[in-house]
Amino acid sequence: MQEQSMPPNGIGAGSPIAGPLVPTAPPAAAFGLICPGCPVRTDFVLADASGLKFAMTLALPVHPALISDLVFFFLPGAIESLPPQHGALLYWQATTATTGSPMPLTKTTGFELLGAISPDRPSAILRTSWGTNDVLAAHASSPNTNVSITITLGVSIEPLSNISNLRIAEKGAEDRLNVAKKIAKNLFTFMQSFDDTSRPGWMTVPTNVFERWLTRFENKSRLDPNFFMKSED
Repeated sequence: MQEQSMPPNGIGAGSPIAGPLVPTAPPAAAFGLICPGCPVRTDFVLADASGLKFAMTLALPVHPALISDLVFFFLPGAIESLPPQHGALLYWQATTATTGSPMPLTKTTGFELLGAISPDRPSAILRTSWGTNDVLAAHASSPNTNVSITITLGVSIEPLSNISNLRIAEKGAEDRLNVAKKIAKNLFTFMQSFDDTSRPGWMTVPTNVFERWLTRFENKSRLDPNFFMKSED
């Protein structure tokens, strides 16, 4: 997922969107978030004086790389409080803090776009792609008890025209297609390992090759649910 900055006067610096502030703004209690294994969260807080930027810090029950999806939605009555022709963009940022050394180290990623909701699409299941993020995936593969990870979510109220220009729905479809391609490639590579290449253009494999591949795939997934996404194309 492409890294993006939160809009101006928001949580992050810089923005691809410029323009005058809209005087009407929704209350902080306008959005809800569901993370698997966690209670429903509605405690977004104002992040700047414009009234159009909000933030929330997530306390996750598992490593973020194991969270594949989030549900983001408007609370009842929130749509009526939005400026006309506006929706909400949801961003995320990860902060890793290393302790137990003379020089504690904190690293923060840039804000990346998760997805959007709008009056005609007031809820969405958003794929996080945290399992394939370099920083999060590296820590998940080699857990360090001295490293803590905090996920910060940012919401920006934006014109629907700007949200449409980001082509969020198309990007979500592309992400899922990429996952399917990676799984198919993993299967093909496994099947190739049995081929003796004696007949060019043909492949000879055991009759139980799919069962053997599935067992191997499940075992590796228990250790690293996103292992197949890290293979070379």
